[in-house]
Amino acid sequence: MTVRMTLAFVFLLGVSGFGLAATVNYIAIIEAVNAKSPTVGQFGELGWGPFKTLRLHREYRRLYPEGTLLRRGGILSLAMLVSLVVAGTLFGFGLLGIICIGGVGAFSLWLVYFRTQRLPG
Repeated sequence: MTVRMTLAFVFLLGVSGFGLAATVNYIAIIEAVNAKSPTVGQFGELGWGPFKTLRLHREYRRLYPEGTLLRRGGILSLAMLVSLVVAGTLFGFGLLGIICIGGVGAFSLWLVYFRTQRLPG
């Protein structure tokens, strides 16, 4: 096995590791919001999509204005995306595919984690 392939597998393991860490962080966000929400307004385990995710982020920012879990989740997700792009490059995937994955992933991360949102009130 060449050095390039070994590095590609290391970065692929990084994708899994950062993804697992981001998931654990996301569960902490849900638990933090549910701890301060009434029973009726709590977030369940099923039915996640972009709108429910953005609503959760809005609630987290409202309840924890100085909270760092969203920033940490964004950084972990960004590290996962970078690892994926580097692994794809080392495996020899086409440049257009890597640019598409990186661009769509970066836009999604900006939209979900790093975009500043105005809080109501």
